[in-house]
Amino acid sequence: MPILDVGYRNWEGQRTPRWTRAAIVASTGIHLVWQGTWLKRVLLFMVVPAAVAAFIVGTFEQTIERPQARSVLQGTFRSPAVKQAAKAREIDLAKVLDEPETLRHFSWSYVLFGLLRYPQSIGMIVLIGLVAPRLISYDLRSRGYLLYLSRPLTPLEYVLGKAGVVYFLLFMMSAVPALLVYIVGLFLSTDPWAISHTWDLPLRILAAALVLILPTTAVALALSSLTQESRFAGFAWFAIWVLGSIAFRILWAAEQARNGGFGPRGRRMRMEELESFTSWMLLSPYDTLGNVQQQIFGLIPKEASAWSPWVLLAAVSIIGYTIAYRRVAGMLKA
Repeated sequence: MPILDVGYRNWEGQRTPRWTRAAIVASTGIHLVWQGTWLKRVLLFMVVPAAVAAFIVGTFEQTIERPQARSVLQGTFRSPAVKQAAKAREIDLAKVLDEPETLRHFSWSYVLFGLLRYPQSIGMIVLIGLVAPRLISYDLRSRGYLLYLSRPLTPLEYVLGKAGVVYFLLFMMSAVPALLVYIVGLFLSTDPWAISHTWDLPLRILAAALVLILPTTAVALALSSLTQESRFAGFAWFAIWVLGSIAFRILWAAEQARNGGFGPRGRRMRMEELESFTSWMLLSPYDTLGNVQQQIFGLIPKEASAWSPWVLLAAVSIIGYTIAYRRVAGMLKA
């Protein structure tokens, strides 16, 4: 009788339901990542923008019914960015102060979009850049993926489990703070019907978080699976965001300069300018995501809405997950 049998042997351990196996891989990864103090510090730091957004929404709700506060609101609405967002919804800021329902929905949408667009998106870039590069590359270098796949676990379930680690972290950082801001607004509102005016905002928050989570996780996993050195994957991750943003702004500025300058501040772009803007914007993942989120919250003019950012994000998601899957499956066959 041989002492060592290196041939195939059936799994004799306890089997869990197949639909839970990816979740088990994800929970293991989350437990390991959560042990680092730096991750807790990053997430704690991201509470600050959410607290500021909650303060703005709460202050708005406490003053919206007071006539003496309308002058303050009028001063706030003079911002060119706010005016452009109001035009997108065909809102007359001179008359909307007498329409609390419309004003509430617009103001909350603008604040929640700003929370997801700026601090949370930038925090996402930092968070994934610190966590995701090691998820698959470390297993490839140490051949730890063989330990996973020696169990009744398919390469697809392995990839979904690794993606689940990033899903959880990004959901905690993007959707949860925005939903808490929405709940704070409801509690501080003096109007008992505020929820009926803003019932769609939680759905918009989840949709905006989804378009942030899926493609970014796909790119991060693809980069992590293409190298055994996590530092290379991390460098490529940050390079994509930084260089893409720089390229978009340089090329768009050159396009504007070639066409006679930027024109008056806050004016609407002509149709040909919008098409050019959208084309160059696709070079920047950050601006592409922001455009899609702006469409979700309805804060972009109809003529500026385009399907190309949606198609690009869908293509990037499919390609990214496919690369990660094929890489893991190929290593298993090697």
